[in-house]
Amino acid sequence: MTTLADVLSVRSQFARSANFERDADSAEPLDGYVVTARALDVVERVSASAMGPAGGAWSITGPYGSGKSSLGLLLDAAFGPGGTARECALRKISDASPPAADELLRALSRHQSRNHGFYRALITADREPVARTVLRGLHRAVVRRHGEVPGSAEFAASSLLKLAQRRVNRAQDPVDPSVSELVEIARCMASRAPLLIVIDEFGKNLEAANYDESSDTYLLQRLAEAGQGAGLPIFVVTLQHMAFEEYLADVDDRLRRDWAKVQGRFVDIAFTESAAQTRALIAQAFRVRDEQLNKRIDEWAKRHAKSLASAGITDLSNPDTIAACWPLHPVSTLVLPELCNRFGQHERTLFSFLAGSEAGTVASLAADIEFDRAGLVPSIGPEAVYDYFMATGGAGVSAVGRSGRWTEIASRLRDANGLSPAEQRVAKTVALLNLVSASGAVRASAPVLELVDSKSNEVLT
Repeated sequence: MTTLADVLSVRSQFARSANFERDADSAEPLDGYVVTARALDVVERVSASAMGPAGGAWSITGPYGSGKSSLGLLLDAAFGPGGTARECALRKISDASPPAADELLRALSRHQSRNHGFYRALITADREPVARTVLRGLHRAVVRRHGEVPGSAEFAASSLLKLAQRRVNRAQDPVDPSVSELVEIARCMASRAPLLIVIDEFGKNLEAANYDESSDTYLLQRLAEAGQGAGLPIFVVTLQHMAFEEYLADVDDRLRRDWAKVQGRFVDIAFTESAAQTRALIAQAFRVRDEQLNKRIDEWAKRHAKSLASAGITDLSNPDTIAACWPLHPVSTLVLPELCNRFGQHERTLFSFLAGSEAGTVASLAADIEFDRAGLVPSIGPEAVYDYFMATGGAGVSAVGRSGRWTEIASRLRDANGLSPAEQRVAKTVALLNLVSASGAVRASAPVLELVDSKSNEVLT
């Protein structure tokens, strides 16, 4: 018996969430990373700023699971020392835009950092004052570059580093450093090599401001001004799910205004991907290990591209994209981006469906789908997407639970009795198409349903 799992590989790294502390300095997390248009925009902004006389500050806002942490790891590797991680990052950036990779290398050369890279303060925030988070990041940046005990000849701010080391061990020094001390540490570091500070989950710092009066609202403003106004190569990137003020619902107006001034020093970048970019991510998840099957998939994709064009669907009319997303049926590929964005956690839900090990994922379905190497090309249809969202990625997600439309559709399908397997498949497909029809990309029309239910296409789950 031959199954799809015998000829199909699903990259396991698509199922793992990025983590700063675990994944920094490793090329493995970047191996399956796709540099999308939004990620490339951020890389180009930092590189362009590094080509000038000053630094920069950016606030990257995007929903849960949209790949912000992976972007932070890409920046960290790209501006790091020479090695496999930077080689991988540069290769990924070059594949997306050769000019962007060239400018990044020029920025490193301008600061004489081709070999050693920038100081990289890569840190995940906690519900704590900003000063505590930044200090941990600066301490880590120094240790990554110089080792645990840098001498004064190697690091001009060795006395301040000792302060950082004491503070990291809270039992020895329970007092948080002052803003002036932290800014001076950053200045000393930036006088030797550019300093890149990337704070993931910055919203936790902002949440702490609701409860801790000691949270200093001016530290990031001072760091941003030290780079932009004083001309020091200090680059600050915060990653959070919402704009600053949205985290501060319970603080007084004065503190909210103070944080609004801080955010005013940052260029705010919305980090959300288009459906086309999401399909590019899907295409990177699969590898077919059978050359003859690849030829048959190409022919299968060409037929589907013509059918989609005849149905008036232009969002997925490129046969190369359809083939790259196999074993997904084209209609599955069409609805997944919208479903993950509206009823899941964006890329996190997408990659869990593609590469997760639980029942109903593409990886698990592939092990059960039989096919004849000389017969029709099977694919995973939209009914499988419905089942997955209903079982684990849909009804279990709070966003879906708040959707009256989804609840009504799910209830009607559960109450339907006596449907044949083919009728169930069509009903689930109609349900998904109705859920995403507001976007206008694809609707539950007769041509689309014929495309899914045609025996010549052999949709299997």
